[in-house]
Amino acid sequence: MSEIDEELVTRTWQAMSGISPEQARMEMGEAGREQPELLAFVLGSVTDCRPGAQELAVYLYFVIYRIFKNGTHQTLSPIPAEKIELHLTRNEELLARLEPAHSRFLERAAQMETRSQPFVVKYLVDAIMEADEGEEPVELTEEESGTLYLVLKTAIDVLDEEMARVESSS
Repeated sequence: MSEIDEELVTRTWQAMSGISPEQARMEMGEAGREQPELLAFVLGSVTDCRPGAQELAVYLYFVIYRIFKNGTHQTLSPIPAEKIELHLTRNEELLARLEPAHSRFLERAAQMETRSQPFVVKYLVDAIMEADEGEEPVELTEEESGTLYLVLKTAIDVLDEEMARVESSS
């Protein structure tokens, strides 16, 4: 399994922040055709969030998708809903177990959870934590922040698993 390096993560999100709305729509259409179940999962999971949080979730998903696409020379197969649900359940159970934990234990557990793709998860956490800063700030409630993290961490996990699968089969 390949760890995506920090430089690729940074290059990708910077490139995505500079594309035109027309190019973004075109690329999002491609992402929807290549990973329809994953995009549907993200969209469906944030329907209870406010519009700004929904838009941020879609944008972050798109950047994460591009990071993984740029991180391998192989074609990633469409990820089925069953795999997505499996990873979502695992992440929900982990978060439920960690909720009452001591803060130092939480930090250690968080490090363990980011081990496979630390720079992609760091990008996600930084983007959520800094959503209320910048040119187009989005104020997230604690619940929206948690939802975006859970949903997009699940997307990272399934994309990482698929990337490892295609790289090991080549």
